Amino acid sequence: MADYLNIPEAELIAWFQNWAAKLAVHLPTITAITAADVTQGALDSTEVESAVTTVLAIRSDKQEYTQTKNLMLHAVLGTALPVAPTCTAWPAFGLGAEAAIIARTRGLAGRIKADAAYTEAIGQDLGIVGTEDPAGVLPPTMTGESLTGYQVQINWVKAGHDAVQIQSQRATENVWVDLAIDTVSPYIDTRAPLVPNTPEERRYRAAYVDNDEITTGWSDTLVVTAQS
Repeated sequence: MADYLNIPEAELIAWFQNWAAKLAVHLPTITAITAADVTQGALDSTEVESAVTTVLAIRSDKQEYTQTKNLMLHAVLGTALPVAPTCTAWPAFGLGAEAAIIARTRGLAGRIKADAAYTEAIGQDLGIVGTEDPAGVLPPTMTGESLTGYQVQINWVKAGHDAVQIQSQRATENVWVDLAIDTVSPYIDTRAPLVPNTPEERRYRAAYVDNDEITTGWSDTLVVTAQS
């Protein structure tokens, strides 16, 4: 039986929204739920969304700025000046909220399950009943295309995960090198070729990342030839 909170951080947003709403629904029935718990649940839901989306925005901005930096420093002569990156207005989070949201939520869920009025149906409604373990989590599926200026576009499907870790080999390289942790498809590889002005075979593989950890095996190798 899978842990009901062992899910990608992006999915925690919807889980806590449901949790906050359903605490109020079951307040009259479950004595373990207090008015203060309902208030805290709403605050926690807001805080989870702010924390997760802000960090994802920061990662996306990092990717945009890194790609622009790579073009400014390493692009071949004649490459057009890239559009200046724009920074997201990152909202603040953690202001006046309580830490340890997940641990505190688990504690309340345990008290609810111990309540005399608790039923399996209530647990399902609150989202605190584990689900069946998945048969297996597949690695990402990627497609790629060669762009001008030796750039390569890597397309991938998020499939509910936080991000993908992309690794690469070029030409005669035989060691996989970390290329990026990407949160938004597509990823653009803007590296200049190892041998200037020469077409270059590039190999890519990817694995899903959740909660800052790789959670699947590596994908099949994608091969693309970068060219001018």
